[in-house]
Amino acid sequence: MENKKVLITGANGLVGNYMVQKCIDRGALVTAVDIHEPHNQVDKYRNGNYQFIKADLREFSNCKEVVKGQDIIFHIAGIKGSPKRAMEQPADYFVPMLQFNTNMMEAARLEDVEWYVYTSTVGVYHPAEVFNEDDVWKSFPSEKDKYAGWAKRLGELQAEVYSVSYDWNNVSIVRPANIYGRHDNFGPESTVIASLIKRLFGEKEHPLVCWGDGSPIRDFIYAGDVADGVIEVYEQRLTQPINLGSGTGVTIKELAETLVKIYEEMYGVKVQIEWDPSKPNGDTKRLMSTERAETFGIKQKVSLKEGLKETIDYYLKEYKK
Repeated sequence: MENKKVLITGANGLVGNYMVQKCIDRGALVTAVDIHEPHNQVDKYRNGNYQFIKADLREFSNCKEVVKGQDIIFHIAGIKGSPKRAMEQPADYFVPMLQFNTNMMEAARLEDVEWYVYTSTVGVYHPAEVFNEDDVWKSFPSEKDKYAGWAKRLGELQAEVYSVSYDWNNVSIVRPANIYGRHDNFGPESTVIASLIKRLFGEKEHPLVCWGDGSPIRDFIYAGDVADGVIEVYEQRLTQPINLGSGTGVTIKELAETLVKIYEEMYGVKVQIEWDPSKPNGDTKRLMSTERAETFGIKQKVSLKEGLKETIDYYLKEYKK
């Protein structure tokens, strides 16, 4: 990646922030693009190897402009929110993702960039205990993820269409599990890890009340590990879809207990966890197969507890000043 011109979309987001740092560290000339102004964390990279462009990638003309002269495109942009909002306000997710996913890949094809990495999602999978890459097109996305899942699936299909129509085969596809880390969404639409951190460390909800019985198994991956995986698939020029996950999973009960243990270690205060069985559990098990990724040396590096501690530190620094 040394001296390559690299474009990162969604650069202010959960994975994008890590991508900016890791690409600059590898000697890339980074153009960071986002619809919002950058966070302070990237200020230290404001040098000859970094520029930021504020752009709405729903507009094709903006996509054409930002890809000019670029060698590598890391299309990380997405819309993260709670499953509840995704079902109640699906147009907020489906429409813009269709727009910027389609626009960016078309602009990259017209510019004939050296390589393009498309970030998909665990939401493309049908409910199953283990998600295998080759099973996606044998079924439909889960009813709970179908709007965002279909939007991401169509981006994957666009890559296949371009391969058939234009012999344009320089595209990698990654499918991350449930991502957490710095710059997570701690607002009203936060997902499970951010929501628990906010309630436990911010709102001091003691006892901590959690939905269901804590038995469902989920696959969480630290955003920095996702960034490393994205870079790896580029460096190895992998064209098969690749899952990025822990490969082991954790129950929601274990997740809550780990967060409570961190809280107790930090503050010396005991916190009880209460479970509300009247609330839905969700799918019993959602776990990524990491067999394919591991054959290429792509593995989780940061443990759940390490990643949670960093996420908590970020939350306390940025939201509880």
